Amino acid sequence: RATCGIGICGACTALVNGETISTCIFLAPLAEGCEITTVEGLSGDHPVQRAFEEEHAFQCGYCTPGMILTARSFLEENPAPSDEEIKVALGGNLCRCGCYVKIIRAVKKAARG
Repeated sequence: RATCGIGICGACTALVNGETISTCIFLAPLAEGCEITTVEGLSGDHPVQRAFEEEHAFQCGYCTPGMILTARSFLEENPAPSDEEIKVALGGNLCRCGCYVKIIRAVKKAARG
């Protein structure tokens, strides 16, 4: 899908070898031999996905894949984050609908399990 094309919106986020990457600025030849996970690669019952659904943390869905993958990666490193830490971690992901309060709530819920 079309995204910003300059790596600032986070909508194209994927995990490359476990690290969040803006794929719109990631050259395809660099992916050779890498483990790549997109949001479709998560199981439908992944705790972050479930929390986003339960908290209605999306409207248009444009930012959702990037938010979910960024949250997943972040929670692996910081399983008990504060609201401020979540805001910083998701700072590279733009939600045009302004669902940030619900998104932060969803990440906290996923952290609690």
